[in-house]
Amino acid sequence: MLIMKRNQYSFFQKVLPFFMVGLIFVFSSCSSKGQKKMKSPNGYDLNNPEVINLTKKIDQISGIVYSEADSSLFAIDDDNGDLYNITLAKDPKIKKWKFGKNADYEDIALVDSMFYILESSGKIISFPFQFPIADVEKYTIDLRGSNEFESLYFEPGRNTLVMLCKKCKRDNAGEVSAFGFDIQKKTFTDVPVLILFQDEVESNLGKKTGRIKASATAMHPVTEEIFIISSINKLLIIADQDYNIKEVYDLRRSVFEQPEGICFAPDGTLFVSNEAGEKSKANILIFKSQSANNISRTY
Repeated sequence: MLIMKRNQYSFFQKVLPFFMVGLIFVFSSCSSKGQKKMKSPNGYDLNNPEVINLTKKIDQISGIVYSEADSSLFAIDDDNGDLYNITLAKDPKIKKWKFGKNADYEDIALVDSMFYILESSGKIISFPFQFPIADVEKYTIDLRGSNEFESLYFEPGRNTLVMLCKKCKRDNAGEVSAFGFDIQKKTFTDVPVLILFQDEVESNLGKKTGRIKASATAMHPVTEEIFIISSINKLLIIADQDYNIKEVYDLRRSVFEQPEGICFAPDGTLFVSNEAGEKSKANILIFKSQSANNISRTY
């Protein structure tokens, strides 16, 4: 049995706190050094985004879209029928306009000076790029059973808005269907225009993923590839316009806490929005394309 004299014990009491702090520092340093970097798509580094932290006014940010008019972002949140404009600044200025009642809003697109907003039920709301907001129109897809959508993007080749199912009754296990909305005819397709297959995602990634639940989607303006984010699966999926899988990447929670929005600037700069987490604020992540021209910012 170890027996210490009183002066030895007193000395041990004094140095113990410093000793413990040192141990914590050593272990945390080893842990961070041992953490592997996320693999990234060509031209991007998913490990080192520029970050714009948002206020509590838009904690539940879901969809985002880039505005060429003033190099800003427009966004919606999950619960309120509000449209937000966010400047790309370290301390962003945020403006807000009302477009509808409280509902479950999931994604947003901007096509030819028209906004299109997706509700989780599959309903699409449209209104012109003008403020205050006016001339709001609503279109409802006719699908049987319980269906849930979270992502919307514009496909110029088809002149169609495409919305991916998060959970649709018609889908077989391992399938994610996508329905179209013709922006000229203002009509939905009766059957899926595309189907994403889980086994192709898993084959590319080299491991099981579980059912793919897309939370945000956008088309790359240069390569025309489809970038699909699944917040639940913590994946970034890159496919061609027919949903043939090209690349799949794991996303780390420390960077992608709860990614619910994705969009591109015309030069390929990538933006991803995170909802607020238990210990983190809602934010916008900016990934500069290595081949992109500079976008002017105030930070």
